Amino acid sequence: YLDKSKATSARAGLVGTDRRAVRLVTSDNATKTSGGLRKQKEQKRLEAESRNAIAKARREKEKRVHELEAKIAALEGEQKELAAALEDPAAYMPGGRAIAINRDLSALSHDLARLTAEWESVTAAVSAP
Repeated sequence: YLDKSKATSARAGLVGTDRRAVRLVTSDNATKTSGGLRKQKEQKRLEAESRNAIAKARREKEKRVHELEAKIAALEGEQKELAAALEDPAAYMPGGRAIAINRDLSALSHDLARLTAEWESVTAAVSAP
């Protein structure tokens, strides 16, 4: 049996490896892993930190998009209310609020345009790879 497997001992013949071969492999692995393992771990750590930083920035941008969407929706609701107030004939009577409503509507339109432009830029940044 030992002649067929060319093993140096019965144990090595049963296990299927030769002790000399095991020593060579472990000594090669020890030299490779001592310095290479540290470098590999450091490289993986740096890659993970980079991925985490990118993911964090993306989450912050997505959060900003949701905030802007909520603000835009609120401003659009106010805009509808002001437009409905302008449709009321009582707003144009003497002592009516038509001028104040128009002023508020104009300011609201400017804010809405500014937020929409910011939303578009942030959305484009989130969509970009």
